[in-house]
Amino acid sequence: MKDISKKANTMYLLNKYNMKASKKFGQNFIIDTNIIKRIAESANIDSRTCVIEIGPGIGALTEYLSYYACKVICYEIDERLKEVLNESLDECPNVEIIFEDFLKVDIEQKIKELRKNYEKIAVVTNLPYYITSDIIEKIVTLNQKVDSMTAMVQKEVALKLMNVKSPLSLIIQYCGQLKYCFNVSKNVFSPPPHVDSAIIHIDFKNKCDEKVYKVLKLSFQQKRKTIYNNLKNIEKITEILDECHIDERKRAEELSINDFIALSKYL
Repeated sequence: MKDISKKANTMYLLNKYNMKASKKFGQNFIIDTNIIKRIAESANIDSRTCVIEIGPGIGALTEYLSYYACKVICYEIDERLKEVLNESLDECPNVEIIFEDFLKVDIEQKIKELRKNYEKIAVVTNLPYYITSDIIEKIVTLNQKVDSMTAMVQKEVALKLMNVKSPLSLIIQYCGQLKYCFNVSKNVFSPPPHVDSAIIHIDFKNKCDEKVYKVLKLSFQQKRKTIYNNLKNIEKITEILDECHIDERKRAEELSINDFIALSKYL
């Protein structure tokens, strides 16, 4: 292994190709091999797994993922990294780099194809902070279910997903089990971000139910309003809430995922 994440190796690659972290794409490169190892281990992948990595950067995490997994397919938006990745990952024959914006990719079709050849599919990513929720939502709401997702996010975002009810945190709860793995100091990055990060891991058990997610988003339209006020435009909502044994004076954050599942059957 090259151990790309060692500070000296990272700096060598960046200097050789005259590369600087792009603010536009929210790039921060990890320069701590122990953190990279821990992320790869948290993903719980093995020789039966195809990994979809979003944002490989210069390949520091990709290198370790390729060691554990059968195949690693990376989506990278920054085409400046082509030469860097050609060199950094030249010893990883099971890695495929696709230069596309992941949010625009038809990942449903890709997963459908991958299921023919791989027993397990895992998403692993060091998410740019500005698109964290968009990418997590895209993975969680897939019709073609993946087995797991391991992501680095802002520590504050990770804590909210664990402790604060929202459409996203509740649909994650519906689909599987969310685990807070460990904290990542801002000091292990070059350049360092302004905040600390955290690694989260989701084991998916169920596919997303579009009706449940739609009800969640409707119910949380205005957090401070009651469930009745958020849903009052729906015909016979008072009777529906009563049928589901839901107090219309409660706010969405006071309800359980089972309450929203019950509501989705009527709405």
